[in-house]
Amino acid sequence: MKLIMTLLVRDEADIVARNIDFHLAQGVDFIVAIDNGSVDGTRDILSDYERAGVAKVFDEPGRNLAQGTWVTRAALHARDELGADWIINNDADEFWHAPNGSLKEVAEEAPASILRCPRRNMICAREALGAGSWESQLIYYATDPVPVPVLGDFYSEALPCPYFYLALPSKAMSRAEGLVRVGQGNHNVRFKSRQTACEGEVVIYHFPIRSVGQFKKKIIQGSKAYAANTDLPERVGWHWRRWYRLYEEQGLEVALADAMPDKQRVDGDLATGVLATDTRFVGRE
Repeated sequence: MKLIMTLLVRDEADIVARNIDFHLAQGVDFIVAIDNGSVDGTRDILSDYERAGVAKVFDEPGRNLAQGTWVTRAALHARDELGADWIINNDADEFWHAPNGSLKEVAEEAPASILRCPRRNMICAREALGAGSWESQLIYYATDPVPVPVLGDFYSEALPCPYFYLALPSKAMSRAEGLVRVGQGNHNVRFKSRQTACEGEVVIYHFPIRSVGQFKKKIIQGSKAYAANTDLPERVGWHWRRWYRLYEEQGLEVALADAMPDKQRVDGDLATGVLATDTRFVGRE
């Protein structure tokens, strides 16, 4: 059985090697990477893995975040040219953790064609960003994520909590046979015929904000890319659009406060069990 991971990246030099090494160690056989015009050295890192024979890199320099199209193309290449039986469609800031340490075993024993895997947003107090390595700082997560509110105006209405306390949609790993398309954001997959799906035992550790500078760059890039993609509804990527508006009108600190808690809130939420600690990535190579 061959397990292949697609990986869409743009300017992720601080984390992309850790991501690839982590998944290769868990049984991923090969990486089909899609570089979206990186300028920070990410492309060079991917080339190193390509020369090592564990990756194939495609360049998609477009600035309209046509993620569904790009990832679908990579997934079909993984199946048709590389013989993938199962496919994980991933982003550089997400680490798919199998409880027994083997993603391949999870796929081999899967009772369905699609496994829906929950995400665990790893956060810290925003004052701590940049005070150490991202893996040593981002060690907290919401124990009972808050349902995503229905906002009439997602640009201006207040959230009930910091964004990364919200219950975000799961992502899918799937069999390759019959795959037709990967959805925007890698949240779903479409097949030629109806397929069975179930909740997966894999947990995706998501490290979305790793420094203040990285957050600023990401909201600028993300919002502009979504604005350039007129095929997508405005609510797709609404948080990036929201944070860019906040950044432009009120400053970066306001946008960051919308996404991440401050130290006082973290301390209080840890005391009451709203947040819990998970240090499994600390010191891990």
